[in-house]
Amino acid sequence: MNTESKKQRIFDRKNVFWWSQASLKKRLSHVLGYALDEYSITTQDLESNASFVKHVHHHRLTHLQTGVTLDIVEKSIRKLLGISSLESRFHREGDVLADSTHFRHPQCLGVIETPWESFIFTRFVRGKAPRMGKIATQIGQGIAEIENLSNLHLQPKNWLQRYRFWEMDFFRPWYLLRWRFNFVRYLPSLSELPADDARFHGLKERLLSLQPELNLAKARAFNSQRCFCHMDYLAKNFFSSREGFQMIDWSEVKVGRIGFDGGAYLSAIFRQEDMARFMKIRMYFLRSYLAALDERFDAQSALHNMDYFFLQNALWHFLRPKTIADYQQRGKLDLLHEKYEYLLALPSMAKG
Repeated sequence: MNTESKKQRIFDRKNVFWWSQASLKKRLSHVLGYALDEYSITTQDLESNASFVKHVHHHRLTHLQTGVTLDIVEKSIRKLLGISSLESRFHREGDVLADSTHFRHPQCLGVIETPWESFIFTRFVRGKAPRMGKIATQIGQGIAEIENLSNLHLQPKNWLQRYRFWEMDFFRPWYLLRWRFNFVRYLPSLSELPADDARFHGLKERLLSLQPELNLAKARAFNSQRCFCHMDYLAKNFFSSREGFQMIDWSEVKVGRIGFDGGAYLSAIFRQEDMARFMKIRMYFLRSYLAALDERFDAQSALHNMDYFFLQNALWHFLRPKTIADYQQRGKLDLLHEKYEYLLALPSMAKG
């Protein structure tokens, strides 16, 4: 960080209360670095269902004389007990992914902190949401690149960085205690399955037996190489544009481990596709990912971590009452049974 950036950061901290009362034009002028007296601003609401997100706005700035426009996204994230969001902390780390070639990451123009919320300003991107299964090869290359670039960045140079990265680490109790990573809490949902269907008899006990395997996988993952992980590989967070694949929305970001994002991507595909289609996409993804994985990383460790994160995400999704009800309503219990059997077999497949 250069001297000017350090001064600006100090300025922001000293003026957090002032920023909470500042107008939109003042905030935009601050992050852009010039006055906006000669601009008009129009605002459109964008959808968001992320936790603690107060609003997401698309601002179009139009120069009154030339008609030149500039499009900016403003995301406001509520603070809990005055603690800033992981997304704002991630963007404050600077251009960690600026050298990316497989994914494009919209430029962050600035982050403004107030006592009650974080304002994140990024460039607005246009494009078409891709079919995530069809871009498995590009996703594999992009994830490997993120892991490589962010792992280099996460080599702390001072105690403050070490503390910041420790706070953001996936293996902190305040993240691991979330229901998503405790599938056992959802096991009672299995009582919603037809009692007379023999395929699901004893399923609760069989799934419960996965807990020791997951605990071992968690301990092994903890000691593997770290990287920033996006963790939200849904089509709404990707755009296909003339500049390439644009990746947005780091609301779920953590300091995770190599392989975690691969598990997040594959678990999203596992939700959406039948087993034959899933296995085909998985093959293309793994082939691409392993070929692009930096030689500094252990491929076997990355694959183990991928299975750990995949299993956590998939168990959470397929044990939710909403998911079970949906499969029953659509007459897809055969497919649901197939997916349970795949999840039960995954630890033994990994050992093999």
